[in-house]
Amino acid sequence: MKKPLFKVILLFLLAAVLLAGCAMGPRAESAPGLSADDSAVYVSYQQHLYKVDSKIGTELWRFPATGSVQVVLYAPALLNDGGVFVGDLANKFHKLDPASGAEIWNFSEGKGWFQAKAATDGELIVAPSSDRSVYALNADGSLKWKFSGEFGFIAEPLVLEDAVIVAGLDHYLLALNKDTGELLWKTELKGALISAPAYDPASASLFVGSLGNELVSINSVDGSINWTFGQNGEITAIYATPLILEDSLLFADESGKIFSLKLSTGTVDWTLDAGGEIVAGILPLEDSFVIALEKGELRAYKLSDRSPLWTRTLDGKLYTTPVVSSDKIVVAVTKGQALLQAYDSAGNPVWSFTPAR
Repeated sequence: MKKPLFKVILLFLLAAVLLAGCAMGPRAESAPGLSADDSAVYVSYQQHLYKVDSKIGTELWRFPATGSVQVVLYAPALLNDGGVFVGDLANKFHKLDPASGAEIWNFSEGKGWFQAKAATDGELIVAPSSDRSVYALNADGSLKWKFSGEFGFIAEPLVLEDAVIVAGLDHYLLALNKDTGELLWKTELKGALISAPAYDPASASLFVGSLGNELVSINSVDGSINWTFGQNGEITAIYATPLILEDSLLFADESGKIFSLKLSTGTVDWTLDAGGEIVAGILPLEDSFVIALEKGELRAYKLSDRSPLWTRTLDGKLYTTPVVSSDKIVVAVTKGQALLQAYDSAGNPVWSFTPAR
């Protein structure tokens, strides 16, 4: 088994073994799920989703209030007006009150784990599951439609005007009718897709990387391929969503190389070797960008010439894309002393967060 694919499906292998062997609920280890708004950071890890004040790093609430081995959360929370949406590994998808963390409703018709971040257009809520299904929910949590595929879905969907774009572990990028869930088109890539594509509305193009060592531009209308980068062995596996910056596409591969491609043609603008394996996505700042190396290093580079600005070494592994909140760069740490670490724009540590027991 290839190393990149092993990283991704380890969670599912643990589930198959453990759930078959006992009835005590899910036990698994994965990377923290991280999301943020202007004032708070939300991190899903083990038995809880935590809301943390991003100015000072204090816990505001946790869901559920009391932890249980029956409930495990790793999906990044979807933040939307009036609700925080998150799925768990006990086959439930929840809507929470943003102020208190109290549950407003839950959807329990799924048969698998909700590991991916959900997506919404403000009305429809789309939640992928490991049970080979994509669930589209109404605002009240009722099922609008369900799409059944050939393998599990762990990537955040993309909701467009008339379609829902879903990346699958079966190597296919799918377009579904937003009203009915009917398959509109599907395009096969060389490897599993574990992250959402980027979308450029000006060209109606999707940009998605796979574990098959490729970055592909796809027409969102009919699924035809515009161009493919990586056919000559230039890149390794891609875990995260590419970043669109004006007319360029920025992404990192697992080996630690960062590429900037022309959006329209896929030709290389520049490359940078970060010096370590990368699973997380790239965080854009005003005139710089930040990357998280798996070995526990957080690095910032000037965007104009890629000159290094600062490097910070953390205790633990970094698999999750950093976020910005309250002008702080916040990173989630796997198997470290702290779950969250916040820095200012100059790379100075501001606060850390370790959940109280």
